[in-house]
Amino acid sequence: MRNRLRVLVVGCGNMGASHARAYHRMADDFEIVGLVSRGATSRRLLNTEFEPRYPEYSSFADALGHARPDAVCISTYSETHADYAVAAMEAGAHVFLEKPVADNIADCERVIETARRLKRALVVGYILNVHPSGRNSPSSRARSARRS
Repeated sequence: MRNRLRVLVVGCGNMGASHARAYHRMADDFEIVGLVSRGATSRRLLNTEFEPRYPEYSSFADALGHARPDAVCISTYSETHADYAVAAMEAGAHVFLEKPVADNIADCERVIETARRLKRALVVGYILNVHPSGRNSPSSRARSARRS
């Protein structure tokens, strides 16, 4: 069996659950090393969908230290994004971060600088460019007009 990317899924709401299900389906390439959510209900409910069950954590710091992931998927409240992303990269992990990167420009710059300094991959999830709900947005129409 080839090496799989060890992923810690942080946030077990709609987006976090969606990412966890995708990683679970791609088990040849990814190994979920933990589900993190401050609220036990969403974490436990999500984990009932999986066999085998994954380790559960209520603390991001505990999960990061114990699971030692290669990558962290962050789908939490916006105000946690910058601190979680920086901590994950400082622990040696690459980061997939749901939008927004942070809730202010200074924290956005801190996250980007950390990724550059530590040579960690930082990927920001923003599906509306390809999602049907984003196809009729002003920016989408402007892109289409430029291509014509």
